[in-house]
Amino acid sequence: MRGLLAIIGNVLRTSLRERTALVFTLLLPVFIMGLFGTIFSAGNRSLAIGIVNQDGGAVSKSLVRALKSQKGLSVETGSLRHEQQRLKSDSVVLVAVIPRGVETAIASRGGSPARILTYLDRNQLQLASLAESAVALIVNDFAQSVSGHPPSMVVQPSKVNTTNVTTLDFYLPSMLAYTVLVAGIQSVAMALVDLRERRVLRRFLVTPLTPLQILGGQIIGRAVMVVLQVAVLILVGLFVFHAHTHGSWALAWLCILLGTACFVALGFLVTGLTRTSEAARGVASALTFPMMFLSGVFLPLSELPTGLQGAVHVLPLTYLSDALHRVLNDGNGLSAIWVDLSVLSGWTAAAFALAVLRFRWE
Repeated sequence: MRGLLAIIGNVLRTSLRERTALVFTLLLPVFIMGLFGTIFSAGNRSLAIGIVNQDGGAVSKSLVRALKSQKGLSVETGSLRHEQQRLKSDSVVLVAVIPRGVETAIASRGGSPARILTYLDRNQLQLASLAESAVALIVNDFAQSVSGHPPSMVVQPSKVNTTNVTTLDFYLPSMLAYTVLVAGIQSVAMALVDLRERRVLRRFLVTPLTPLQILGGQIIGRAVMVVLQVAVLILVGLFVFHAHTHGSWALAWLCILLGTACFVALGFLVTGLTRTSEAARGVASALTFPMMFLSGVFLPLSELPTGLQGAVHVLPLTYLSDALHRVLNDGNGLSAIWVDLSVLSGWTAAAFALAVLRFRWE
């Protein structure tokens, strides 16, 4: 145990001396969080609304197209559960439900009106009210144009409490996932390959230390540095950018630690797949860059092209990002992220097992 602790201590001291790498790793996510928060929090944006078409007939589909064609509205359709979840996480300000029988209600004169129920974000009530007014006008105009007489439709609003996630709130868990990815893979891969190239790892074998202590100390030391960097980023996000969180930090740290284990394991695997520092840097970049842009870190997965939304679910960063957003933005508990944690655990076990098989001391 003493030898293992000595290796870990040496790794930490060495890493802390690499100030350029530390500053770059920490300042880049801080810069991105501040930049994106400023850009996407300012300016005029379309009102995002969700539509649930429970009727499914030709008339209701035409109504959805009329809503989508309205300038100033950004419309997505989906199931009631999906759209209510988007409302809860502040992805939309309003959800409108088109009920069954809407075609009959539009055609009837003096009959029971079709009630289009709208759920409004109580924490963004001004925007939600604007969206509700726009929907009511479009619905009434559409119904009158179809039937030729005053419409028999009523838009019935209902206010809903949401977590009110701002842009900065969204990017805090995103940048935590980004830091775990980059620091986990690159720090382990670069460091171990460099030690192997300089034959330092080989020299360790002539000491009383066991191979498990040597590698374990290196890997654990790098993982501790990742966790320290994440802790600094959390403090910056909360106290400098004043980001708000809505869930359990204990559960968030569970996600962070499991994510750290996963990406440190992938960094260890890169060590086994490459011989030189240049090759390790190339493979590490090939792993990290696609995941950064396809895993819901910079943009929500719902904003990606439809063809990519299924493919990205093979990437481990997708599950770490999703788990952190569900916990810190949506306030969800363990039951909502058990799939994310299970997939990360599978990736960790597989990467470590393959890395051990592929690892070479020189």
